[in-house]
Amino acid sequence: MKKILVAVLVLLALALVGCSGGAKKAYSVEEYRTTMQYYDDFKVLQLADLHLGIETDVARQLDIVKNAIRTECPDLIVLTGDNFMYGTKGIVNALAAALNEVCAELTAARAGRLTKFTVTFGNHDNQGDYPRYYINDVLLSYAAEDGREIEEGKFAAFCDFEDDALFGLTNFYIDLVDDRAKSREEADVKYRLHIIDSNTYHFVGPGYGYDVMHEEQLTHAAEIYENATADKSYIGMAFFHIPFFEYEDVRKDYIEESAIGQGDFYEGISYAYENNGSYEKLRDANIVAFFCGHDHINCGDFIYEADGERSILSYGVKSTNQLYHKENMIGYKTVTLKDIGIEEFLSEENIKENFKNERGGYSAYENDR
Repeated sequence: MKKILVAVLVLLALALVGCSGGAKKAYSVEEYRTTMQYYDDFKVLQLADLHLGIETDVARQLDIVKNAIRTECPDLIVLTGDNFMYGTKGIVNALAAALNEVCAELTAARAGRLTKFTVTFGNHDNQGDYPRYYINDVLLSYAAEDGREIEEGKFAAFCDFEDDALFGLTNFYIDLVDDRAKSREEADVKYRLHIIDSNTYHFVGPGYGYDVMHEEQLTHAAEIYENATADKSYIGMAFFHIPFFEYEDVRKDYIEESAIGQGDFYEGISYAYENNGSYEKLRDANIVAFFCGHDHINCGDFIYEADGERSILSYGVKSTNQLYHKENMIGYKTVTLKDIGIEEFLSEENIKENFKNERGGYSAYENDR
């Protein structure tokens, strides 16, 4: 990532970023929806920037990932991109199988209270020895119909259509509802989690920057808000990889002690090549909390205020020692969701109490490089 990328990596990315060809189909926003049962201590575990690849001791790294999951017993595990770098089909399958295995284990141990996992992608995920849509196919093979997870032994919360008209590889959402047995019209949505692809690279001549969320993706999020359910009182969250421009604004304010937050930030924000209004458009789509990865030596949570509106901008904790890192900044983030109103959710008290950046996992690694 960043300046260490060499020309061959850039050329490889250029060959991979294009969408697959063929006729495109329009799907309803309801078809991008999956659900989970909401509990008043629903825990989300964010893993960031695993960078599993051909130089990785994959078995060792997956043991540490599974140990983090077992330690926290989350309801949902979210991987926010750069899960692979120079990966292989075998590595993709190993990660998906490990996540499904530990989710099945925890679900059984918790008397059927589901643990599920979901994934979005970063700029490195498709720099591997597999076709562009391969990771999605593997993940979809672990996705059961809502309510049939235990019966089918599949615990991925994942939805995507290769032939849809949306740019990127993930643009679906997970509704946390009061009762999964209720119809879409009747269910009370407590939280809505958008899983969005922030894409890979934007090339101009020989140079490149990081891409943006494309306009049709942002329109899609707005249509989900307008049309997915009659209920508009839920709290919206988004998980993706590449941060917005606004992260840099609030990071500077936090360092100058003029913004509320927590965590440590040792590098500038590697945001997209332009500010195309992604933050404002997603905020208008009822998304008030944003979770990214990408920068390995930043982690924490900010309260961001602009134009009279407040939101949370959050960085995941790098979860392996692959590629660059700091020794005391390896771990994971947890967010515990409560049955509270939006003002309380966006408060400093909620961040301090329920957003945890667990670090110090470096001692669990061997043969650091």
